[in-house]
Amino acid sequence: MVRFAVILGSVRPASVGAPVAQWVARKASTVEGVQADVITLAELGLPFFAEPVPPSLAAPTDPAGAAWNERLAAYDGVVIVTPEYDHSVPGVLKNAIDFLRPGVLAYKPVGLVGYSYYNGIRPLEHLRDILSGFDVSFVNPEVLLSLRADFTEGAFTPAAYHEDEVPAMVRAMVARSQALASLR
Repeated sequence: MVRFAVILGSVRPASVGAPVAQWVARKASTVEGVQADVITLAELGLPFFAEPVPPSLAAPTDPAGAAWNERLAAYDGVVIVTPEYDHSVPGVLKNAIDFLRPGVLAYKPVGLVGYSYYNGIRPLEHLRDILSGFDVSFVNPEVLLSLRADFTEGAFTPAAYHEDEVPAMVRAMVARSQALASLR
């Protein structure tokens, strides 16, 4: 069994991201041998990152930060579901990443799902830059959702052409996870 974390990058109570993350986890779990769990950043209780040294030098001393590292380390890869805030990722997502030790994600596949009025392209570009020092392995395809076309009156209603995108991304993640397993 391959286990993937689906990280919801928004903590806003009225965010449309929760149904997207649940949809991603359901679709991911349709791939044989995959278990996908949603992790919401709101449940982590992370403070603003203010550790004495960067996580590349020492594990976080904050109990919530240490627990976040331990929890994510148990997965074989991650899918990050993020909205676009001001042409980038939400601050809470960047803060959560700031707490991670590089080894937690090293040699693991990362799938990206973005949503915005511009299909979530810009936050995914920034995530690639932010995670470039973690030795992650980004996979294609990505899932790009439009707030205009994939939501009806605020409800998530993905267009039919998205039906196979998550399973395709997850199959690529499984292959990458297996190929990189000996390096972890």
